[in-house]
This record gives sequence, C-alpha cells and structure tokens, in this order.
Amino acid sequence: MSKGILIGIIGGTGSMGKWFRDFFSDAGHKVLVSGRKTETTYTDIIKECDAVILSVPLDAAIEISGQIGPLLRKNQLLMDLCSLKEAVVKNMLDNTEADVIGTHPLFGPFTDSIKGQNVIFCRGRGEYWLKWLEDEYTSKGAVVSLMDPTVHDRHMAIVQGLTHFLAICMGRTLQKMNMNNSTALSCSTPVFKINYDLIGRLFAQDIGLYQNIISKNIHFSDVLDLFLSVVDEGRDSLLSGQDEKGLLYLENVRDYFKDSCRESLKESNKFINALYGEQ
Repeated sequence: MSKGILIGIIGGTGSMGKWFRDFFSDAGHKVLVSGRKTETTYTDIIKECDAVILSVPLDAAIEISGQIGPLLRKNQLLMDLCSLKEAVVKNMLDNTEADVIGTHPLFGPFTDSIKGQNVIFCRGRGEYWLKWLEDEYTSKGAVVSLMDPTVHDRHMAIVQGLTHFLAICMGRTLQKMNMNNSTALSCSTPVFKINYDLIGRLFAQDIGLYQNIISKNIHFSDVLDLFLSVVDEGRDSLLSGQDEKGLLYLENVRDYFKDSCRESLKESNKFINALYGEQ
C-alpha cells in the first residue's frame, strides 16, 4: 500500500493519541483527530478515513466500537490501542465487517521513538491492513509480535498487572511507614532509588489506566492468588531462622533464571550508571 493513507484517531487528543498522530504524520500520512472538544466528529472520521484507531480507555473503546463498527466499510480498518485485548477484539469483530486489528504498544507517551519498542498485534480480520501496519511499525524499528488475545491478556496479568500492583502496594507501605521523600532519598540504594522513581512515575500519570489494567484483566485474580502463595512461601523460607532453608529457596529460584542472570546484571548496571552519571 502506498503512502498517504488517511488515518482517523478517536481519542486523538489524549497522550497516546497525540503520540500516534505525530508518528503517522511523520510517516507521511494525513491524520484526523476526534476528541471530546474537537470539531471533527466520529462520523467525520468514519466517512473520510481509511483506517480508524480507537485511542481511548477499554470501556470507551468497546462502547464506541459498537457505535461506529456497523457504519464502517469492508475496505476500512478498525484498530485499538488498549492494554487488554480479549474483550475489545471480540467486540470489534462482532460489530463491523471492516478489517480488525487489536494492537498494544508496550510503551508510554513519553517514549521518544518506536525504535526497539515492543508492539503486540492480535489478528482480528483481514491480511491487507495487517501487513500494512506491520510494515509501518517495523520500518521504524519496532519489534512486532503476533499474539492470541487471550494469551496476551494472561501475559499482561503479570507484565503489567502484577508489576503495577507491586508498585502501588510498595507505595502504600511507604505511606503507612510515613517514609517521606527526603527520608527515602537519604537512605536510598541505587536499586531502591529506581524503584522509588517507578512508584512516583506511576502516580504521576493517569491512575485510571492502572486501575483498569488491574481490575479489567480477568486473569489477574489467578496471578495474584499465586503471588500471595509465593509470598507465604518466601516468608516461611527466609524468616524460618534456618539459614540453609533460606539459601536453598533462593538457589532454587536462581536456577530458574540461570540463563539470564548475568545479562540482567549487565543491563541493570547500565541503568544505575546512567542514573548517577546524569547527576
């Protein structure tokens, strides 16, 4: 497909919508944006655009898909940017005859470039637009992976859900211990400083997004139950008063990561050196 595709972004005034507006504009495409305060309406997007992108929260994406899906033509594309894929991909497929792609860019709006960033595609309907979109992303250096929507959401229950849940709970623990910013920073190790900044990063952004990532993922409850059982296991092993028991527990976990430990140490050292090198 040639350059100059007309792309419409519903929710294009939000942070990720703006990011992809700039991305596709820089790639040579014309982009129309529809938001709550724009003159451009959903109807304008549907009539004029070849590809329609839903850049809104999950519930809104499902609602809007139901509204606009039946109005889209077969040769158009309907895609989304939601962090969860099962429900929205099914909804898009059920409500339109257009091509459908579920996408999840695994980066945030503060990312400078798509180069090296992971993007998940969930196949919905059609090959024409799927190939076009993959070419658009990979030509700029993105790493695109095709994934079943259910498999994606199960992975995200850990990659996003558990990760954000831990940050939230650690933040709550610091709050309950009344460890303020100055105290935390004066006692920080490099690793704690990184974790502390990640907690702050979460709460500096749209907390509703994190609420949805955790609460809307039907697989997260199972992951959390497993994690809580692991917490009990770790407490029994590391606080047993028996050093040998604790070491055996740690060695067992280390054995699972034996192929990646050294590389992870190397990569994390880069983070730490970059953090203190900029000061």
